[in-house]
Amino acid sequence: MKINIPKNALPVIGILIILILMDLFAPQPIDWTRNFNEDDKRPFGCFLLRELIEQELFPEQEFEISRDAIFNYPVLDSLAPNKNYIFVTDDFSPQAWEIKLLLDLVQNGNQIVIATSNLGKVFSDTIHVQFDTEFKFTDLGAKEVQFQNFENPNLKDKNNSKYPKAFDNTTINKFYKDSLIVLGRDNKKRIQLVKVPYGKGNFFISSQPLAFTNFNIVQNKNADYIAGIFSYLPPNPIVWDEYYKPLRAFRSTSPIAFLLSSPPLKMAYYLLLACLILVLIFQGKRKQKMIPILKPIPNTTLEFIKTMGRLYYNRKNHKDIALKKIKYLKEFCKTRYHIDLTTDTLNEVSKRSGISLKTLEILFKQVNQISNSNNISNEELEDLNAKVEYIYKSGK
Repeated sequence: MKINIPKNALPVIGILIILILMDLFAPQPIDWTRNFNEDDKRPFGCFLLRELIEQELFPEQEFEISRDAIFNYPVLDSLAPNKNYIFVTDDFSPQAWEIKLLLDLVQNGNQIVIATSNLGKVFSDTIHVQFDTEFKFTDLGAKEVQFQNFENPNLKDKNNSKYPKAFDNTTINKFYKDSLIVLGRDNKKRIQLVKVPYGKGNFFISSQPLAFTNFNIVQNKNADYIAGIFSYLPPNPIVWDEYYKPLRAFRSTSPIAFLLSSPPLKMAYYLLLACLILVLIFQGKRKQKMIPILKPIPNTTLEFIKTMGRLYYNRKNHKDIALKKIKYLKEFCKTRYHIDLTTDTLNEVSKRSGISLKTLEILFKQVNQISNSNNISNEELEDLNAKVEYIYKSGK
């Protein structure tokens, strides 16, 4: 099929193709979205943290991913093995009924690690730990390098863990001294990591969730700091939370969302839409030859019958016509009444057709006369035709 593209559309198509190629081959900007997802390899994802936990820190323990809210957790079983629950997000604000479940988990001996830059007020008041976020105008410019380290001399690193870029100005500043244990501080002696004992278990609260992301784990020896935090946990199965994430409200499992989540698939999807639009524009009206109007074939049956009638009439062969009518009459009786029309079956034909026996005897007597004669007159043919038509019309 020939494609006719208007000349004034060629520059538009050329520019569109150039823009698509530029977008395809141009370097992609770094996505600094805070998502903290376990399978995300972007700077603020937690793909490396999951690998570190599964392969090095707890290689022999089961790693479970929870995509449910706390109130949908399984019912506590005193015989079930204790677990280590890990929450890494920028805002952890569970509701009151969820906090009760968390407390029950810890009281039974489970360990809960929470790394967040914002602790919900209800939960903060419950465990008596409050965060403070310092904002300075100097933060709008280049940030100074931040450090973190442990209070425990066995874990303390002489060189500290350095965070040149991804670091929140969030610290733990209000708490009951008798209700928690300080585990780590930054280079300004501000508290960043605490342990809150409760029942048989503990809460481990960190105010620096970015320290657990891909970007910071690969910086310097920051992976050692993460390993130090998890060294406080017993060798129990791991439950990684994927529900309390900052982008949970925008998460979708639709095919379109999956396509748009990957830059190559996103570009392929847009390119397909552009091609479909061009096809609709330039080939929306399909060109083809006009279909000729064909006249229907005329019904010549009536003309054929008239021609045959004139042929027989002109030849004056009345007996031949009479024999054909007799033949058709016998075929009619055989088809409708399922019986052969003979001298011996007239009584049976009368019963089945409802025609009087006398009428059939008269007709059949005339049939025998015609069959035995050499020729018949026009009047005899007409008389036979009238009797045959009566049989057709009067029979049941």
